[in-house]
Amino acid sequence: MKPTIHYLTTAAAIAEAAAHFATLPRIGIDLEFDDMRYRYGRHLALVQVFDGREVYLIDPLPLEPHMAEGLEPLFKVLRDPAVAKVFHSCKSDILLLDELFGVHCRNIVDTSVQFTMLAAEDNNISLGRLISSEMGFEVDKGEQKSNWLKRPLTEAQKEYAANDVLYLFELTDKLTARLTELNRVHWAEQENQALEDVRYGRDDLRPWTRNATKFKITPDELPLYRELYKLREKLAKEIDRPPYHVISNDKLAELARHPITTANQLRAANGLHPELKRAPYAAQFLDITNVDHDPEPPLPPEQRRFPFRRRLHGPAAARAEARETLLLALKTHLATDHGPVMANMVLSNRIIAEIIEQGADAVLRPWQQQLISHTADNHGVDYGSVRAPFA
Repeated sequence: MKPTIHYLTTAAAIAEAAAHFATLPRIGIDLEFDDMRYRYGRHLALVQVFDGREVYLIDPLPLEPHMAEGLEPLFKVLRDPAVAKVFHSCKSDILLLDELFGVHCRNIVDTSVQFTMLAAEDNNISLGRLISSEMGFEVDKGEQKSNWLKRPLTEAQKEYAANDVLYLFELTDKLTARLTELNRVHWAEQENQALEDVRYGRDDLRPWTRNATKFKITPDELPLYRELYKLREKLAKEIDRPPYHVISNDKLAELARHPITTANQLRAANGLHPELKRAPYAAQFLDITNVDHDPEPPLPPEQRRFPFRRRLHGPAAARAEARETLLLALKTHLATDHGPVMANMVLSNRIIAEIIEQGADAVLRPWQQQLISHTADNHGVDYGSVRAPFA
């Protein structure tokens, strides 16, 4: 039997529903949002809530330009630690809530985290596949990439959105039972507690370095790539279109390798948004491609990873390598005792690099430290030597 689906479009209706949610021990929740797919930036498009019996689809778009105010009763529930919020793979959702509204969700239960603690496989599991594996049936995921900012929503979109929360209670209960059998419930609780501290990073001073196509260019071409990237962002924001609508990532790398330097070349170029060929952007584009640009300065020390093989020499390098060797030995023992999935989860290459620099006490959760310490004792490895920061 299909649940009742309430479609809420007014601040009054949202406030009434939120007052109901505030009385519950838990709610299932998910967000639909546009992330540089149809518009510039990230935009909340829909909030889905399940109360255990019925689904509420909360449409924030009719609330504009007072979206935050209209959603505040719901945000109050999200901040309330008395109400558990059951998500699946919530990191993108909580980053969006922080970025757009400064909302920090409390008492999070993430079914993806719970499944990960089972150490059944390496990769994060999708909601559809988790429903299939735990509940034995398929749900339609055909609307996953649809335009959630377009109105009116179709019935197929509403059904898809409802399915994203409808099974969360059953899933978390099944996963909790499995974790209880393995004595790992507290592991998942620690990981979910850590999600409360996830915050949107507003200090990315070099966003172009996160673009995968930067690996297609040489260091000498990076300064031009950087300036073209900035121009692309400027125009994309002005016309409210995703940056790839202005210049694709591959085209951006191509322009850094083979610059367009004349007005005739610019007019004849393919793969560029028409606005780039008109004033004032045409002149700005040619100004960028016809001058030399300052090279990328080195990152400040606090933003660098710990490439000890390049930064350390002599006895210091030997000590760092000894820490790495010990951690790799521990990883091998973890794989023997608990399987390779658990070993990669607890001592991934990234985590090993962080422990070498910062020490295990600063990097690892208590459950990870307990597991590694027990493994080290069983195999005669001196775990204590990597608990403190590198010195």
